[in-house]
Amino acid sequence: MKFYFIGGLGSNENHISEFAHYFPYPITYLDPYKLKLESPQDLVDWFEAHTDSNEKTCIIAYSLGGDLARYLASNMPQTTHLVLLDGGYLDMDQILPLEQEIEEALAYLKQQVFPSLEEAVASELGDTDNPSPATIKAIQSSYRWNPELHHYELNLDPQAVLSLLRLRRELRSFQAPLTDIKVMFIGPKYEEEPEWRARALENLDPSIKKVLLKDLGHDFYTAVPELVSKEIITWIQICSKITHI
Repeated sequence: MKFYFIGGLGSNENHISEFAHYFPYPITYLDPYKLKLESPQDLVDWFEAHTDSNEKTCIIAYSLGGDLARYLASNMPQTTHLVLLDGGYLDMDQILPLEQEIEEALAYLKQQVFPSLEEAVASELGDTDNPSPATIKAIQSSYRWNPELHHYELNLDPQAVLSLLRLRRELRSFQAPLTDIKVMFIGPKYEEEPEWRARALENLDPSIKKVLLKDLGHDFYTAVPELVSKEIITWIQICSKITHI
């Protein structure tokens, strides 16, 4: 079985380095955020160009990546397992209008500028105690130097981001059928759940293995990579009834 990881918006390969360290099988990181994917077919073509269609596939995907992965899994027959890391289950139209999401995304991109890489890292870390070298490297890799404006900015193409936000609404992945696919959902369990999230979790298909982790936030897979890896591998082994993939 081949394993692929699709990160969230703003993620890069360094974000999964600690998870990949604990994960016992080779895992390929796929980055859809550098391209302007405007249609479902663009997404399928991108995935086919970077994966092996002749091998059984497990996609592990985080946040917005989960929305993309769920659509792909429902349309790619080689996908036998899908792991959604707090993604692929929300109806964004129930949370905020697309126009507002786009406006907020553009404002965030404009806001995240810094005179030095050190200040960018400090801002991203906030009150984090003893960040790992991998965490620092992931943040550093998220920024690029703009020689014209003389500042560091997020290493994202605004038009590519907007295309993906629009595409997510079109895909409506939370409704994508998952026939003949084994699916696991892992997410944080908040003390006070927003109504829209509680409703979405309740509406998850009963066939989906659901694991909710307490005292963690949306970025839980980078906070407890070993635990997340163990949960996934245990589930896959149970699904397969074997210990060798």
